[in-house]
Amino acid sequence: MGTWDIGPFDNDPALDTVAALADGSFRMDQFRFECGRGALGADEAESVLALAAVLNGFVPSEEMRAALSYPFTSDDRRWIRRRADQAVNPEISELYDLWRDAGELESWLAETRKFSGKFVG
Repeated sequence: MGTWDIGPFDNDPALDTVAALADGSFRMDQFRFECGRGALGADEAESVLALAAVLNGFVPSEEMRAALSYPFTSDDRRWIRRRADQAVNPEISELYDLWRDAGELESWLAETRKFSGKFVG
């Protein structure tokens, strides 16, 4: 069973994404392609929210501090901001529905805004 909690780094997809940023194996172009243009799946949304948190200067641990140096372009930043907003949109977000169904929606939204705030609604 995977890790799943309210923080932006408290799940496996997000941790994997930030670890890839830190070790240099992350490819933003590939990630954007895999996310497609439609609604984000829960795993994709978790990763996007982690990317937004990284852009705001947060990482899950000192060992992943190198993630803060990833060379995001201004287009990447706009894409992350737009997709992070979608990840918390109640009309289109699978992740939002999962947290609502779990009864922890408000806690999740508060934690998400704390780390990804300037990118999330």
